[in-house]
Amino acid sequence: MASPRNSRRLFLRYFIGGGVSSVAIAWLWPLKGQARPVNMDDFCLKYPYNSRCENYLPGVAATDEADVPYLATALLAKTTAGDRILAKGLSRESYLVIETGPKIATYAISAVCKHLGCTVNWDKEQNAFICPCHGSQYDDLGRVTQGPARQSLDLKVVVVKNDEVRLVDREPAENIRG
Repeated sequence: MASPRNSRRLFLRYFIGGGVSSVAIAWLWPLKGQARPVNMDDFCLKYPYNSRCENYLPGVAATDEADVPYLATALLAKTTAGDRILAKGLSRESYLVIETGPKIATYAISAVCKHLGCTVNWDKEQNAFICPCHGSQYDDLGRVTQGPARQSLDLKVVVVKNDEVRLVDREPAENIRG
């Protein structure tokens, strides 16, 4: 039988060895949460000046009716402040907003009526979006002015990078409607 002195030494040896091994494994083994890939759309919208975002284009290209991608300089050359330009690219159309400058706004207004999902039309004379199906009307920022719709049109994020106009299917962080 082992002496009590040797059994204590053996216990301490195993105890310290197990502790050091546990710490080493925990330090070397990556955590499950750290191993997931980064969503570059979210990352580059939050940190646009990060070096990983220099050449990354978030979202999808905004295109015209013929599926030709919009280029910011060409679009701004043929539009004026206050224009709303129908753009495809997301699952449903959106309207790009041309602001004074002229420049393309950082948001687009969804063309999907909140009543029954029809595509609204921009009426420049009335400065309003009008639904051809049931007559809902929205102001120039997509707020309901006349029913039967009860909710404002959705907003989408617009990113202009390397002269490309891109649509991102999420609400802008900044509330432009006040």
